Amino acid sequence: MAEVLAMVNETDQLDKFSAAEAVLPLQFYGARRGAATIEPLRRLMVAMLVDAVRCFQNTFEARQQARRQEFAEVRSWIFSDEDNGVFSFKAVCDALEIDPEAIRKELLRWEERRRSGLEPRMKIRRSPVPLAKRISR
Repeated sequence: MAEVLAMVNETDQLDKFSAAEAVLPLQFYGARRGAATIEPLRRLMVAMLVDAVRCFQNTFEARQQARRQEFAEVRSWIFSDEDNGVFSFKAVCDALEIDPEAIRKELLRWEERRRSGLEPRMKIRRSPVPLAKRISR
């Protein structure tokens, strides 16, 4: 009888062990899913940063009021030390593991060289996209 009780207790222990060690698909694939859900946000942040640098360079010597306003806004965003949201310059750089001071320093160097006439009009440009051939009717 004692042997039967020992076997029953042993079976209960095995059931507890196997139940505790069960791995659900959600637990196993959780890390991969996290990376997949964060990737669009990272891509958005990269696009914001590239667009800000492009805007800084394209509107640097703008003559139209609207473009000067755009330059002032992007310059304010880049050189602001306020960390007041997910999409502040500092937060974007931190999320992308980029040194914000390095970007600021290079933009100031670019601006100084541009003002002195040493920097050519080279800017960050969109990659060339082949235009689709028109279909004549």
